[in-house]
Formats: sequence, structure tokens, C-alpha cells
Amino acid sequence: MTRIGFGIVDPLHLLRACILFLCLLTPPSSAADDGASLLVDTQALTLTVVRDGQAKMTLHNIAIGRYGASPEKRRGDKSTPLGRFRVAWIKRNSGFHRFIGLDYPDVERAQKGYRDGVISKAELQSIRSAHRRGKRPPQNTALGGQIGIHGLGQADPRLHESMNWTRGCVAVTDRQVDALLPWVRIGTAVEIR
Repeated sequence: MTRIGFGIVDPLHLLRACILFLCLLTPPSSAADDGASLLVDTQALTLTVVRDGQAKMTLHNIAIGRYGASPEKRRGDKSTPLGRFRVAWIKRNSGFHRFIGLDYPDVERAQKGYRDGVISKAELQSIRSAHRRGKRPPQNTALGGQIGIHGLGQADPRLHESMNWTRGCVAVTDRQVDALLPWVRIGTAVEIR
């Protein structure tokens, strides 16, 4: 028997307590743990969850930026950036119900932005550093930021059904974003094409 504090603890009980503690620290297995990725088709206006090369769920009638999609995204241009991203943060309580933030701007876009004189060398280095560490890159450069997938929240559902209306994000209904969340975790790959 091992004496800890004021009581006597059986080694088997201690082992069981440690295992229970480790189980509580380990997140439960979910669909997001097995390599799901997201594909946003800006022409078909669909968002598809893909796992093992197969579509597991497709959300229809999504909305993108008011001025469509573009590889040359800039702050305030109301276009959705094309490219490959990762989920960098998830905000479960947002003005848009839920917000799945992407690691935009990416390094390639930042390098081009620096070459074109759109961002500074310090901003380029900050973006590179964030990506290298798997963190959210700066969201306040001239390349724009706060790009993600979100619900409607207080937005007008009729507007959502009739046109692209976001400032550059991908919008789905609140119900759709809730159905999407179990498939998503920090690091989930997202392709917008």
C-alpha cells in the first residue's frame, strides 16, 4: 500500500484514477478525427464533406462573397478567396450563429502580396510564422481576413436564398452549419474552388 496525504491508496485504485483522468483529457472520437475535409464549389454553390475520397454530406444553396470568388482577394473587396486552407479556429457563439475560421491569408498569397507591395515584410513574416506554428495568421492586413464558413444568425434567410451576399465568407443556414460542425476540427483541410 502507498500512503498519500492522510489516507492509504491502493496502487490499483491509483492506476484506475490515472486512466480515468487521461480518458477525460482525451477528446471523444468523432467524424472530425478521421481525416474529413471540406470542398466548397463556388460554381455549383455546394459545400461537401469528403472522407476517404467519398462525399459524406453535401450542403446545397450556399452563398459566397457578393462579388464572387477570386484568387486575388483583398480586404473589403467582398470576394471569396479561392485556394486551399485549414480550419484555424471555431467560434460556437457568433453573430452568424457559428463561425469556422480559415487560416487565410495563406503563405503563397502573402508572398505575392509582398512582391506586389500590398503588405509589408513584417506582415509577410507574421503570416509565415503563424502558418509554420499552425496558428491563425494576422487577420488585419490589406489581404483581408476573418474568412470562414458561417451560419446566418440574424441575416435575412430570403436574401441568402436569392443571392451571394457575404463579405468573402461561405454562408450556409444555421441548421447546415450545425450539421457541419461534427465533421470539423482545428486543422481540417478546406478547398475553395
